[in-house]
Amino acid sequence: MRSFKKVIPYLLCLAAAALVIWFLDLMLYPCTYTRNDIHTVVSEQNDVIILGTSNGKMNIDPDIMLEGTGMTGHNLCAGGQYPVDAYYLAKLVMEKQDPKMVILEVDPSYYMLEKEPGNNYLLFYHEFPLSRTKLEYFREGVMNLDFRAWLFPFYEYELSYEVSHIGSNLSQKLSGEYSTDRLKNNIQIYHENGFIEKLPVSPDKFPAYEPELFEEQKLLPENMKYIDALIKLCQEKNIEIKAVSTPLPGAALKKDEDNFLAAWKYFAEYFEERGVTFYNFNRELFKAYPHDTELYVDLDGHMNGDSARAYSKVLGQIMFGEQTKGEENG
Repeated sequence: MRSFKKVIPYLLCLAAAALVIWFLDLMLYPCTYTRNDIHTVVSEQNDVIILGTSNGKMNIDPDIMLEGTGMTGHNLCAGGQYPVDAYYLAKLVMEKQDPKMVILEVDPSYYMLEKEPGNNYLLFYHEFPLSRTKLEYFREGVMNLDFRAWLFPFYEYELSYEVSHIGSNLSQKLSGEYSTDRLKNNIQIYHENGFIEKLPVSPDKFPAYEPELFEEQKLLPENMKYIDALIKLCQEKNIEIKAVSTPLPGAALKKDEDNFLAAWKYFAEYFEERGVTFYNFNRELFKAYPHDTELYVDLDGHMNGDSARAYSKVLGQIMFGEQTKGEENG
């Protein structure tokens, strides 16, 4: 009994420290669009979940893609979403809801790179509700990080930015608010279905273009492991999975033609071997949508809003053509 009493002060100190960290996180960790995305997909049933990178986030509007099919969808893509994130996002959705299809947007460069440290590493994990998937995500993908990343997730953000958003953070988190209004600015608009609409940019104002060029020997086994795991997870649960590469500007494709051809060849064979349909709008479906520079906001392949909606319609017609016809005839 005496030994237990000696432990009590230490337990109280730990509890107090945990409470302080929780409150700092509540005040300082920003409310990102990923917070909205994950809240939506765990609390609402969606038939189609889209995973992938920023090209998927800004090029695919689920509502337009699924128009006429009778299905609902949410765009869970994000810049900095690596295969490990895509896998655990899919697993979380399947734990909480019952999706019928997963669409994976493919950017070859993400399969050659290690996930970088910093605030992006916890962009998804931080928003996961307590669940079996979150515990597994922590054990497999987060625990080995610098302990500050998961114990003090707010430390990677600039303090000046965090302090300026304290009022907004507390207001949204304490009230359970998930309004999209706070996620709009003068360059992009976040929509409730997860699609981010980029406002038009003149080609002469495009940012510098420095792509990570594809080389098969640079593919990281860890990244391919999680894509294999994602495909297997979907197949085991009888959830259809499809892959897509959204159109890139013709100028980018021409500049690094050999690298892109090697990438498309590799992934075409990769998905075919695993029984996954791959819609490549830069190879087999090149002529299905134009690649004019003015349709984009940069050479990395992010479309402006009007272009993304037009492309989403084409994608839906190709991917769900028969279902759309059936809905219209009905």
